[in-house]
Amino acid sequence: MHSFATVDGRLFVQFISLILMSAIRRRMRESSLIRDYMVQKLLLEMKTLTRIRNSGQYKSTIFELPKKQKHILETLEITLLDYFDWN
Repeated sequence: MHSFATVDGRLFVQFISLILMSAIRRRMRESSLIRDYMVQKLLLEMKTLTRIRNSGQYKSTIFELPKKQKHILETLEITLLDYFDWN
């Protein structure tokens, strides 16, 4: 680390990531996904979720989800349309 600003920035990012991990873990506990996945394993499973954005007349597309990803999203009650800007 070269400066106090760098250390402060790194601590801030780690703090925010800890908050997000805690929120994910809480949602997993509430939906009983915690029995099947650890948080890191769940994030790795969802890592390949992608959206293809086309320019012009075509709209954004999400490819067919693998069964595991679909199960995770359904269990956590997450609708992809809520999280993507489709404009």
